[in-house]
Amino acid sequence: MTQDVLDKIRMGYFLLYKNKGGLFGDAIVKRQLVSGFSPEDAQFTHIEVSGGEIHSVDISPPISKLVKITEDHKGEYCRVVRYKNDTYEQALRYKVAYFSATLCNKGYDIPGIFAFIFKWIKQNNRLYFCSEGAAWALQMCFPNAIGKIPDKCMPADFLTPLYFEKVWEGEIC
Repeated sequence: MTQDVLDKIRMGYFLLYKNKGGLFGDAIVKRQLVSGFSPEDAQFTHIEVSGGEIHSVDISPPISKLVKITEDHKGEYCRVVRYKNDTYEQALRYKVAYFSATLCNKGYDIPGIFAFIFKWIKQNNRLYFCSEGAAWALQMCFPNAIGKIPDKCMPADFLTPLYFEKVWEGEIC
């Protein structure tokens, strides 16, 4: 990635990754389609909160962790978005990144993914999956952001033009 692209990926921004296939990714796409998201938006099945430039907080099995996107997501298609709010851009995006970082080293909410797909499964309120963690971090600063509680959020919720705007899109290299 060029430095000008990395400079656009600021702390507190959200990185959404397109589905690479697989059981969970395909199930998330289907669930997002059923929930009314466009076929294009439904393809984004994973989200991370940026720590700035090459770092992000990756909430994925088995445990959430800090990653270098140029290594862990090399070759993946990514869309970077920011929350549409002047206060967010001026200062609070740093706090969003901070709150996201507090989720590092926590176990991944595997039952939560099943609860996301199958509504009859109860979700653990101490563990997070990717979109839940991103929404929780955002709502620590903006309680009404997205219009849903974190455990009901999906990656495609972060593509809603009412709340978010695209900063960059392309392949991570």
